[in-house]
This record gives sequence, structure tokens and C-alpha cells, in this order.
Amino acid sequence: MEGSPSTIWHLYGAYSFLVSFLCLMMHRFPASLPWHVTTWWAGSVMYALILKQIPPPSNPWTFSVLLTTGILLAPGVLGWNTKLSDAATERSNMVIGLCNMLNIWSVVLGNLLIGGSATYYLKLVEPLVVFVVEMLVFGKQSLSMKHVRNGSISIILLIIFNFTFHYTGHNKQKADFLSHSTLIGMISVVSVAIKVVLGAKPSSAKNSNIESIQSSALFLFRSAFGLKCILSFAILSLFLELHVLTDMTTVIVVITMLIMSQNLYNYASLVANLNMLAGEYVNAKIVKRTLVLLSLSLSAGSIWSHFRLDGVTSPPKVSYQNQSQVRERIVLFGAIGRHNFGDLLMAEVFEENLKNHCDISGFDVVYADLLPRDMQEYGGQRVQGITELMDSSVKTHVVHVGGDTGGVSVKSALTMIQPQSDLPILHTPAWKRYKSRTNAPAYILSKSLFKTPGRFIANTLGSIDRAEQFLTDFDFVSTRDARDEQHTFAPDSVVIIKGLFNEKIAAHKPAFSDYIAVQFRSSGVNLPLIAPQLAELMNRTGHEIVFFRAGAAARHDLLPPYVKVKDIMVKAGATEENIHIFSGLDIWDITSLIAHSKLCIATSLHVRIIAFSYSVPRVTFNPAAKHSSMIGMYDFAAQSCHLRAVSDDLIFEAAVQSLACKEYRDDNNSAKAVTMYQKMFWKMIDTTKLCPITK
Repeated sequence: MEGSPSTIWHLYGAYSFLVSFLCLMMHRFPASLPWHVTTWWAGSVMYALILKQIPPPSNPWTFSVLLTTGILLAPGVLGWNTKLSDAATERSNMVIGLCNMLNIWSVVLGNLLIGGSATYYLKLVEPLVVFVVEMLVFGKQSLSMKHVRNGSISIILLIIFNFTFHYTGHNKQKADFLSHSTLIGMISVVSVAIKVVLGAKPSSAKNSNIESIQSSALFLFRSAFGLKCILSFAILSLFLELHVLTDMTTVIVVITMLIMSQNLYNYASLVANLNMLAGEYVNAKIVKRTLVLLSLSLSAGSIWSHFRLDGVTSPPKVSYQNQSQVRERIVLFGAIGRHNFGDLLMAEVFEENLKNHCDISGFDVVYADLLPRDMQEYGGQRVQGITELMDSSVKTHVVHVGGDTGGVSVKSALTMIQPQSDLPILHTPAWKRYKSRTNAPAYILSKSLFKTPGRFIANTLGSIDRAEQFLTDFDFVSTRDARDEQHTFAPDSVVIIKGLFNEKIAAHKPAFSDYIAVQFRSSGVNLPLIAPQLAELMNRTGHEIVFFRAGAAARHDLLPPYVKVKDIMVKAGATEENIHIFSGLDIWDITSLIAHSKLCIATSLHVRIIAFSYSVPRVTFNPAAKHSSMIGMYDFAAQSCHLRAVSDDLIFEAAVQSLACKEYRDDNNSAKAVTMYQKMFWKMIDTTKLCPITK
């Protein structure tokens, strides 16, 4: 689906209204503790949900320092020269300001590295740490039943959420996960515990009518001290990695909202703490943590999971919250960010086949094209922009999933993707490095583009002669081109689709029956020439005709030519009710339409390959070299019946011959091609050691 900026701005507007409302109510009822607690809780939930939307920056450590500085900047500048009444109070609040800064930084970093749910789950241990800190600061006499109550609740919640995460597959705690989370979690938990205990007042000092000016002074002073502590680190970060600013500018709306929500709920939290003892305040924090965790869990199925707040349709978020759990990343890269059903199927087939051969539970599998695109409405995946992955410290294996992309230029590729000119990714340093390569094909990458490259694999690549000089970084190259002798030959990977997705394809069975499936590209086809042949074929066989598109990207298939052919066929005597134009673009609907047809006539290579896999008689007309290569190398039925691709004036004759060829209905022919591909696949895994073999 394309981006929906209006939806984003509706969310932004609703959020801004809520923030304004909470600010108004706090101003209208400054002495009302319930309002401050409500604002504290609501602001925390909104902050966690918004922070979750940040896409992976090039360096999460630097990014978190700069974002923390941004959050503290406005109140910090306002309170830069703020003084408190006495030295002891000032020293205490300096420590609180430092702890507040460390907590903001660790939460931001935790979200980027181990994920929001994991970060807030770890913070459930805060009541236990507060118990220890309060005893150290105030002595044993400060302890009471409230500590037992809060500690017990904390332990129970830890058990509940650990059980939930374990059985739902979220944030499973592996050794590499714990190595990140221990450091970040301890910094956050200890800093909050110190802040809570030092900020609490003795019972005799509780005052539900505390003056708002006192709260404001404390808030500004603490923010200013935190800003002073982190400012030098922010300047150093900018000096070392100025390009991180690019990551921030692409999500400026998100950052603005984070600054608003963090400062809003920090102030409300301060007022709540001033009105409560540490233990009672922590009791309210337990409720807040639970609300945040529940909101993060529920948001996975909500609109927040489908859109980023920078106004761009969100690709699959390959976030740093997964990197701690996943040792390495496998990127399935190809022309899968625009609609061509064959290209989309190649990525699906490769991943499923990889699962059948390897244990990939220790990898993060990512779909990527040149630019991000959500292809789920077509039955595909949410696709990441490849340059968004280049500066990551995660080891990144790249699999070119195949297709006729060996010689496609960047300009030509972008023409088919048709991106919005204001996409943030087009202005990043990584994109500029990628595009600056001289004469390199768009889909042939070099390891030098990646910070931490792994294995590079080309899977049954087409037009390999045009890519040869750029394949030096690849650890394994296979090709479907018959003319190439330097690399391993194998049939196009889609030949194995039936064995992997037969049930899914059967579930998409079309409403039509007894039909001939017809597809052709929008250019280079003589419509008045093919229409009468199709009409005659209907009359000869008694079958209906169903026109369909194999690709809807630019330079692919269009519906108007089908309408025109249908009109000519009707004038030639064909029954209009028996001629259908299928407009659907779901790749599984298209595949099933081909698989269930009586005969398939097409210009698309992958239409022929699907027909071949399902032993459907087939005619390819107006062929290119790739069609002839497929027929000559592994369409064994066509070879047995001496059938080849034809020009558009011989469609009828070829169709009659194909229907008469019994070999076309023999599944053994496609089985041979499957064996050929799988032999290459085993060789690829054995050569590259891409993943642990399971069988």
C-alpha cells in the first residue's frame, strides 16, 4: 500500500490535542494530585508508543545521547541559572537531575537496542531496588508493609510478563539479549531508584497543596543539571558522527512529540513524587509500568504498527530491539518493492526453502528493495530500503533473490518503483554512497557499502553477463542463464513453489472454471492480431478466457489492452459473458489462477514457470532470451513435444499443439527441475555456511 500521510497527521493531531488537554487540566487544577498522576501515566504510555516508532538509526548509542539532549534542552535552558533555597537541597536535586538524565538516556537506548517491551519489563524490578536504596538512605526504620506489598506485586508482575513473553515469542531472553539488557536495565533501574528515594519527602512533609512554582523550579533545575551533564557528550557525538543528525531529521515529528510527552510526564511525575512517600510513589509506578507494557503489547496489532510518524508508510521495522536477540541478519534483496508477481514470489520461495534446510531461528530475515514499500496488500511483505541496513553493526548477509535484474540501472529501477520525491531515505548519506557507484547495476551490491557485511549470494540471477564485473564480492553465484558457463546453473527458484506453498495456493482457488488464462505485457503486442486467435481458441475448446496481470509496476501489464482485445473478440463472434478480466493483484490469487487453468498463454516468464510447476499446458509468445533459455534448459515437456515460444501470429497453432502434448501434464518433468534447483541450493549452503543445516 502507498503511504497515507492523512492518517499520520490525524494521529498527530489527536495526540497533540491530548497533550494540550492534559496541560490545560494541570494548569486548571494545579493542586489536584489525581490529575498529575493521570497525566503521568498517560504521558508515559504515549511516550513509549511513540518511541517505539523510531526506525533503526546508524548508531543507536550516539542517537540516544542526542535525543536525550533534545528532550532536556528546552527546560534545561530555561532553568540554566535556577538556584534552590539551600545547599543541601541543591546537592540532592543535582543527583536527581543526573539520575533523571541517565534514565531518559537508558530508556531511549533500551528501546533501540533491546526493544520497548523488554526495557519496561526489566524496569519492573525498580520497587525491589527502591527498597534497598531507601533502606540505605533512611535506615531500617523507614521500612514498612508497603515495601513488602510493592515488592510482592513487582515479583508477581515479573513472573506474569516473563511467562507472556516466553509463550508469545516476544523478547526471548538469550545470552546476547541479556548482555545488552543487564547494563541498560541496571543504569535505568538504579538511577530511578535513587531519584525516587531522594525526591520523596518524610510523612510529616506530605502536602497535597504544594505550590506549582516550587514544582516548576525543581523541574527546571533538575533538567538544567541533566543537560549540563550530557551536553559535552552530545557535542562530542556530533563531532564524531555528524551524519546521525540525518537520522534525526528524518523523524523530526516523532522527536518533537517525544520531547513534548517526556517533559509533560516528567513534570507530572515530579509533582506526584513530592506528594507521596517513595514506597507509595513506587506503587503508582508499578501501575504505570503495567499500563505501558500492556499498551506496547496491544500496539503490535494497531495502526501504530503500520505507520511511522514521519508521514511515510513504514517498512518492516528492522529495529535494534531485535538485534540483541538475533546474532545476524539475512537480507532477501531484489526487485520486490514494486508489483511483479514473479519477483515477489522469488523472495517468498527462498525464505521458505531456507527454513526447510536450515535453522534460521538465530537470524533476522528481512525483505529489502532499493526503497521501503509495504507490499502486504499484494500478498507480499513489508519491504525495507536496503540503504537503511548498510550502517548497522549487525552482521548482514545479502541474498539477491534472483530475477532479470543483473543489468538494471538505478534510474530504471526507480522508474518502476515510482517513489515519492520527498522520501527521507533519498537524502541519507548511505543512499548517496549507494547511488554514487559508477555504472554499477542497481541490484548488484558490494560489501564495501555495508558496515558489517556477511555472506553475499546471488540466487539464479538473470542477465548475468551485464553484472559479471560487479560480482567479485559474492561468495556464491548461481544463474538461470543458459549461456553462462562461469557460475552454477539452476532453474529459476520459483519452480519449487508447488512443494512449498501448495496448500496456500489451493486456498486462493479462483471462482472461474474451465478457462484459459491469458496475460501479456502492455507494449509490443499486436492486439488486433491476437484477439481473433483467442476467439477461435474459445470456439475450438469450449473454454472461457480470463485475462490477468502478472505485474502492475511501470512498464508491465495494463488493463485497457485487455478491454480492447475483449471488444475485438466479441466482434469476432466470441460470447462476451465467457470473457473475463481479472483485476486482482494478490500474488497468491494470480498464482492460483494460473495453476487451475486448462491452458496458459502469456508473455511473462514466471507465468510460464508457474504453469510448468503445475503441469499446465502453456504457450509463450513474443519471447525474450530468458524464455528461450528456460524452455531449452529445463522445460522438459516442451522439449519432448518439440514446442518453443512463438510470435504473436502463431498463438492459436501453438495452443492447439500444447493441449495435445501429453508430456505437459506429466508432473515428473517439473520434478526434475525441482531436483536441479535443490541440488544447487544444497551446494550454496554448504559453500557459504550461511546457516546451520537441519537435515
